[in-house]
Amino acid sequence: MILIADSGSTKTKWGYTEDGVTLVRTIETEGINPVLQSAEVIERILGEVDFSNVDKVRFYGAGCAECANLQTLKQLLVSHAGTDDVVVQSDIVGAAIALFGNKPGIACILGTGSNSINWDGSMIERNIHAGGFILGDEGSGSVLGKWLISDFIKGLTPEWMTKILRDEYHLDYFTVIEHVHRQPMPNRWLAQFAKLLGAHRNDEYVHNLLVGEFRRFFERNVMRYEGYGSLPVGFIGSIAYVFEDELREAALQYGINVAKIMKTPF
Repeated sequence: MILIADSGSTKTKWGYTEDGVTLVRTIETEGINPVLQSAEVIERILGEVDFSNVDKVRFYGAGCAECANLQTLKQLLVSHAGTDDVVVQSDIVGAAIALFGNKPGIACILGTGSNSINWDGSMIERNIHAGGFILGDEGSGSVLGKWLISDFIKGLTPEWMTKILRDEYHLDYFTVIEHVHRQPMPNRWLAQFAKLLGAHRNDEYVHNLLVGEFRRFFERNVMRYEGYGSLPVGFIGSIAYVFEDELREAALQYGINVAKIMKTPF
């Protein structure tokens, strides 16, 4: 049995397959990100996964491109699965394979975080570093939430949005600071507000926030790749899937061909 994992910072989807194509079943767990989580946390999450009869593991995850804890994650997977046939790669590689297979294109992820690569059909030709939600992750759920909450604490949100954040989310300045600067996984906390944006996507303020941030993603990532105007561009992730209209609107402004949008790779 082959166990394939698609892992972001918020959730991990595990797929079981005999032939590498047809899924027998899938399960979901909390997200695994070796950059942000300790070995103890990862160990706890892996304890929720059924590794019985698994002889191969293919793990595609956020934070798995350049990370000091990458070997730790691989060792934990080897231990749980009871096999040395374990491959751990960045989730953006899994996205590229799902979107383009053995053909070239620019593969992008827009979920809790964001990433992109120029895929030549077999390997990464170039990667513009994602940077995380503080330094990059343009277009992601965490950054959309970051701008919304930043506007909120500076008094820049419309009155109706301010009221929702105060009355329904019970936010004030000090609560925001506690979650962002003192609590673990602030990127997840910020990303939750993407649902609020989705519920009010037709409002002018929200629409401008969404399209403006997707434009930043294109400007700072996709448009940095040579040939971006002629290559197909594909997206995987909940943010790209939910906000497809706004994403395509931003792409159209730059003449970018968004060929495919998928919620998950499988």
